[in-house]
Amino acid sequence: MLRKLLVCALVWASAAPQALASDYNLQLALWRQVSFPLDNFLAISSHFGWRKPVGASLKRSKASEFHSGLDLAAPMGSYIRAWADGRIQKVGYDNRCGWHIVTTSAEWTSTYCHISAVAVQEGQLVQAGQVVAAVGSTGRSTGPHLHWTLRYQAKLVDPELVLQAMQLAWQGQSAPPVLPSQDVPEPVQADRSAELPEI
Repeated sequence: MLRKLLVCALVWASAAPQALASDYNLQLALWRQVSFPLDNFLAISSHFGWRKPVGASLKRSKASEFHSGLDLAAPMGSYIRAWADGRIQKVGYDNRCGWHIVTTSAEWTSTYCHISAVAVQEGQLVQAGQVVAAVGSTGRSTGPHLHWTLRYQAKLVDPELVLQAMQLAWQGQSAPPVLPSQDVPEPVQADRSAELPEI
């Protein structure tokens, strides 16, 4: 029995680096094929992670909420582009996310929120860089921007880390692997109803 356990451990230990290397190579190939998701980008207006609630007074509110994506400010009507080749899974509306689109690309899910116009329909195949929508301020929003959420194998990923890896790959450099975020509260991680921007 002990011998069998040792053999299994040795097989796993030798396979684990190969699996990690394979995942890394797949990500590096993906970073070279994807597109920045927004035209006329102005600035990051809210980062992934804990933040003060939207519209809350800093003096009156000490509570914080988890922001599940990256807010990219751009002028109203700017084109939103498919981040990667994939399929449109959902076009819908929610009070917080406003009009939104959910796309799947292999093990990645990308959600675009607060849009003002839609250029695709559910079930449609899209290519990286293809226009899918236009920037708006629908739902829970204080101004025109794209709220962009990314999940890998159903787990939230910080889109800013993906953008940094993409930039390195486009420059021909090696990029660190991007892993799902470890500090996401379980209710936020589990809420897949519309890939909402905040809980």
